[in-house]
Amino acid sequence: MGCIGVGSMGGGHLRTFSGYEDVRVVAACDLRRKFRERAKQRVDSRYGDTDCAVYSDFRELLARPDIDAVCVATPDHWHGLVGIEAARSRKDM
Repeated sequence: MGCIGVGSMGGGHLRTFSGYEDVRVVAACDLRRKFRERAKQRVDSRYGDTDCAVYSDFRELLARPDIDAVCVATPDHWHGLVGIEAARSRKDM
């Protein structure tokens, strides 16, 4: 799973999803570096490795064939564009 938008709301979603046994968060995306870094730290700490990739461009995350689903927690005016591109990339949302 990848998380797009990992600020306050998205950060909460990331924590919730990474707590499920049948979900593996492998990537996080946010325009703001501090939110990307915080997300990576949380995911890496959860899984005990340094495998979480971070992106500032959601299209790079969507291009990964190993990501089946995404959580989109962007500002409202970005939901449509990110959602359409996620659907085009055949990701569950």
